[in-house]
Amino acid sequence: MPRQKWLSKPATSETIRTWCPQCFSVLSATSCMTAEAKPEPGDFTVCAYCAAVLRFNAKMDLEISELAEIPVHSRLAFAQVVQKIKEFPMPKREKGNPFVTQ
Repeated sequence: MPRQKWLSKPATSETIRTWCPQCFSVLSATSCMTAEAKPEPGDFTVCAYCAAVLRFNAKMDLEISELAEIPVHSRLAFAQVVQKIKEFPMPKREKGNPFVTQ
């Protein structure tokens, strides 16, 4: 697969307000380094608070995933994002309630 061209800065899209299934932090946006695109079912993301690898399911809810599930051509980029989040954690965050829809 050809190398993807990286944007000079991430393209950020607002998403339906949801929470990370790992740390329950409220998430309301995603960023893409290669295109200005909104996430679709099956797309991967990383929680900016706990560095969990996540995947959007068919209902666009987030599910816990693993780096091994990410296509090989994108795995290194995701691994680097995970590492940076672990090195530079986000400040306190708003906690979501998984039992209440917003």
